[in-house]
Amino acid sequence: MTVPLVLVTGFLGAGKTTLINRLLARRTARHATGKLGVVVNELGEVGIDGALLGDQAARQIELPGGCVCCALGDQLDTTLLELVAQNPGLEAIVLETTGVAEPLPIAWAIAREPVAQQVRLAAVVTLVDATHFLAARPVSASVDAQVAYADVLLLTKADVGGSDADRAESVARELAPRALVRRGTADEHAAWLEALLADPVLPDRPSAAPLSQPPSELGPHVHDADCRHLDSPAAHGIDSVWLAIDHPVDVEELADQLAELPPNYVRIKGIVQDGAHWAAVHRVGPRVSCEPIALDAPQQARIVALGPGVTVTDLARCVAAAAYT
Repeated sequence: MTVPLVLVTGFLGAGKTTLINRLLARRTARHATGKLGVVVNELGEVGIDGALLGDQAARQIELPGGCVCCALGDQLDTTLLELVAQNPGLEAIVLETTGVAEPLPIAWAIAREPVAQQVRLAAVVTLVDATHFLAARPVSASVDAQVAYADVLLLTKADVGGSDADRAESVARELAPRALVRRGTADEHAAWLEALLADPVLPDRPSAAPLSQPPSELGPHVHDADCRHLDSPAAHGIDSVWLAIDHPVDVEELADQLAELPPNYVRIKGIVQDGAHWAAVHRVGPRVSCEPIALDAPQQARIVALGPGVTVTDLARCVAAAAYT
């Protein structure tokens, strides 16, 4: 399967590098074993542990917490392909853009072959500086473009933004009406991003054991046969529900149905049968992607959703609408 990539963008000073630093610190503190790829655009902007890229000739640098960092060269496709090829078992990639980069051209580059065979764009996460967002809008067209194309908006510095924070959030919501919007500190945003990067593991069958453990403080608690609640305050009230699927579905129709679910559906993952073929379906924020997969043995088709107030009923309705008639 392809490696999910989360694109982290936001205008100059919004807190992108701080967010990445906090994310890596969290992984180090909990002795993460999985490997995370970190790709950065500009050598001069990187502030991970001080002089992370002091040797500017280095293409890759090993980091604590099972991470590897790449300096983005002239060719995004080359950097991503090398990162995946040289790091078997890579679980996810975080790509930090420059402060003036627009997400759409980067998304197009990731969608092109041969990158698309190895990497899929899981989400565009845009940081919105509550104290300077409104003033920055006339400065560069990239400010609005970064917000408008976002799947998730993280409002930073809201605690010191006063009334500007409320106005910034209102304008951002107008620019990206389908995006998931979150306020919080840098640590809270890092915790949320870490949970987002934890690809949910599907249960094997309707009577399966609880979902595989996300980051340690976000471990699921079995509530009943269909619903699991993440009880830690760090989980931000996220619930998890899943559904077994007993019939083939039109994967494109299923993707369309899942895309229409409201923003509280933060993360969805499914393995489904489309005719004689199998596919994986993913949603992060409002973004839905599908990919064909090869299975070594027959599987129980199934789908899991994470988010506050998610329900099996909504999942069942989407699956039923995508069933072949």
